[in-house]
Amino acid sequence: MARMGSIVLGFLGAALALFAGVTAMAGPADWRTAPWTGFLTRLEADNALVGRVWSIAEGREIAPDDLADRLGRARFVLVGEIHDNPDHHRLQAWLIDRIAAGGRRPAVVMEMIGAGKTEALAAYLARPDRSAAGLGMALDWAQSGWPDWPNYQPIAEAALGHDLAIRPGDAERDRIRAVSRGGRAAMSPEEARILPPDGVLPDGLRAVLSREVAEAHCDMLPEAAIPAMTLVQEFRDATLAASLLAADAAGRSGDGAVLIAGNGHVRADRAVPFHLVRSVPRGDIAVVALMEVTASEEDAAVYEPIDPEGRPAADYLWFTPRAERGDPCEEMREQMERMKAKGSGN
Repeated sequence: MARMGSIVLGFLGAALALFAGVTAMAGPADWRTAPWTGFLTRLEADNALVGRVWSIAEGREIAPDDLADRLGRARFVLVGEIHDNPDHHRLQAWLIDRIAAGGRRPAVVMEMIGAGKTEALAAYLARPDRSAAGLGMALDWAQSGWPDWPNYQPIAEAALGHDLAIRPGDAERDRIRAVSRGGRAAMSPEEARILPPDGVLPDGLRAVLSREVAEAHCDMLPEAAIPAMTLVQEFRDATLAASLLAADAAGRSGDGAVLIAGNGHVRADRAVPFHLVRSVPRGDIAVVALMEVTASEEDAAVYEPIDPEGRPAADYLWFTPRAERGDPCEEMREQMERMKAKGSGN
């Protein structure tokens, strides 16, 4: 389960966020100085992997400073997360800060900000009194369904501290729902063009994605709904890739972009990188997955996400303690029951 657990939690967090609020754990702590030495989360904190960075290609640990230096040379940096783990956002903020301190000015593209917030985001960032704390209110974050804004605020602090562009990553929520109900027929010509010509992943990758989509919904989806929800995931991955390319094109040549998204979206085999490599070389892309440890597993290689052929689907892993959370499947069950009751008028 170590390979799959973090990815499925990332899917599940995003699925829950589309329909209801997610309980936050803690506010931000100082992320600027070695945040991996003072984690906010504590579950499994005594695991020997906690705080360590693993280079998958090299099969060895590297220092966080080494990771930051390497990411500073990548055009596109994709940093995955488990949404309700506040330490993941602190590490993301630290990486953004270090990349920018090295002279790059990448745009920061966030899955959590949909295209429907484009105007509100631009208007707030243009204000002379803008602040990281105020950005959440400007985006009506409390109604977004994502973990409370203080969890994500360090990312905004890092970006604004270096005057980096912050840009929406995902499609509008209404468009996501439309695609979930109507499939490709519900897409506009512009939306359809961001997908590969055949509109689907290779069979092996699509089968694995479909299985993970089912697991992310706690196997509560009707079997007939799984293809549509799998297409939604592909659509969102393609949208995030298009947002990265647009951010890169809008910025200074060579500055690229950093994506903040769930671990499921940054997988190199079938998620955002799958779509990016239609436009840029794989060598221009660096994928970091922030991973929660499990109680008994201290072999870093066991956590590596792999594709159906056994190849790695990330470049680096960074290990953290596990956030305390309730049973996400029970939360989803309750939400689905509320939605059914609302739909029936009860």
